[in-house]
Amino acid sequence: MKKILFIAFVFVTIQSAFSQGEIEVGITGGYLNVTANDADEGNSGFYAGLYSEISLTNSLKVQPELLYGNIEDQNLLYLPVVLKYYVAHSDLNLQAGPQATYLFKGDNDLEFKDQLGLDLTVGVGYDIFHNIYINARYGFKIAQNDETFSSADFNTFMVGLSIGL
Repeated sequence: MKKILFIAFVFVTIQSAFSQGEIEVGITGGYLNVTANDADEGNSGFYAGLYSEISLTNSLKVQPELLYGNIEDQNLLYLPVVLKYYVAHSDLNLQAGPQATYLFKGDNDLEFKDQLGLDLTVGVGYDIFHNIYINARYGFKIAQNDETFSSADFNTFMVGLSIGL
């Protein structure tokens, strides 16, 4: 019953946002740094992808994204779902939410779960103009070595620019 109510709530919220024109889509990209927990410094690369921003209220938005990252011949796929809270009706926002991480490895013997991770991402953003944003986020690995998520143990730092279309 709880699942049905939750799905109904999400559906009504999305339907309301669509009817009010409160959904924005765009592209994003920037600097990516991945650090293994046992390493002193991380490896740098880039990320790029697509996002959608759904307004729930004037100060609260949900932003799901699909991001591709590349670091030294390692390919990663990120799926963050970030809740953005705008502080005191300003252009500054605080961000937090779950992030699924998939690490593409060349070894075909690995199971899907051995390449999948779950992170908690937190960050801060600023709306420069109506549809141009900057943000910085840090992703902490929260599910390690369990039955569903057992990918490599690393944390992610991203700094980027997003442009609404």
